[in-house]
Amino acid sequence: MKMEQIYAETIALCPMCAKDSPAFYEEKKDGMYLHAECAEHGRLSEKMESDAAFFRDCYEQEYEKPYSQLLLPITYRCNVRCRYCYTLSNTKSPRPGDRSAETLLAMIREFEAGSTPNGNLSLIGGEPTVRKDLMHIVRSAKDILGEKRLDLATNGLKLRDPEFVKELKENGLDFVFLNVNDVVYEESHKLYMEKVEALNNCMRFNMPVWLQRTIDDLSQVDSLLRLAGEYRRIVFKLTIRVAAPYGSYAPINRVFVSELIRHLKKDGSHTQGRTPFNREVRLCGKRTKLSRWPAIIDVRRLDPIDPHYIISDDTLTAFHRGMKVDEMLMMDKRLRTAGRTTA
Repeated sequence: MKMEQIYAETIALCPMCAKDSPAFYEEKKDGMYLHAECAEHGRLSEKMESDAAFFRDCYEQEYEKPYSQLLLPITYRCNVRCRYCYTLSNTKSPRPGDRSAETLLAMIREFEAGSTPNGNLSLIGGEPTVRKDLMHIVRSAKDILGEKRLDLATNGLKLRDPEFVKELKENGLDFVFLNVNDVVYEESHKLYMEKVEALNNCMRFNMPVWLQRTIDDLSQVDSLLRLAGEYRRIVFKLTIRVAAPYGSYAPINRVFVSELIRHLKKDGSHTQGRTPFNREVRLCGKRTKLSRWPAIIDVRRLDPIDPHYIISDDTLTAFHRGMKVDEMLMMDKRLRTAGRTTA
């Protein structure tokens, strides 16, 4: 029997039940793999990188949590069906109901009281713009946060309404984290053009944009760079996230961060990201995060440096852990108790 070439041992969340499990990295000829050894589900494995040396270099660097950040889901509903949904918003899985505005604002007050001076808040979903009381939440949250940053993660469909963008700006939103994928990825030219319309409205009202794209093929990068150049006045940062087997569907094509760096010809000019699974480069004169969300989450490495996240049972936990626990809660109601104990 061939002996495993173990690179490092750690603790990971089982992707089937979100419980802490012993785990180890194995280096193979075709890359680095993470294996979780769940007591209930046995060994589950994920290829983390196609370039093992690149992975080792990233993994062995020191990482610190840069500031106190809260990612707060204000709804799990959504108005579009994405190819890969990380929050299972449009699946048969039962979605948690929306928290009331009063509950959300109480959570924000608690976060603000304990956060650092440069902490910030991200309102996420699902799709947060489907809430009819969004402007009230934005205005009230900004009153609580004061000078701290408040942003909104959105697919942009509601931003086609110029009055909606104007209201967000007037109520104190600092920027939008706008997801605009390639036409081929979206499989819809109409949807792509609707998101470009949202960008035009952001330009009109000088709303800063952090432009994000998920890719499952390297050919989908180039159109993002053209878009960033065209809207460079309002786009201040980019994220390119490679699709991973996380959420509703596993990607047919697998792309890894090392391959993305080579495609961008940034072999010698990428820098440390905020986690071992991120790198940073400069594209179109903008800071650009190249990232991948692992499906098997190395909590020993990620928990200490992740932003805060409030899962659907109101537990505050680390971001990646929280996303995985929420996924489990939606996929199987029997895991509610397990979700609380692992968070």
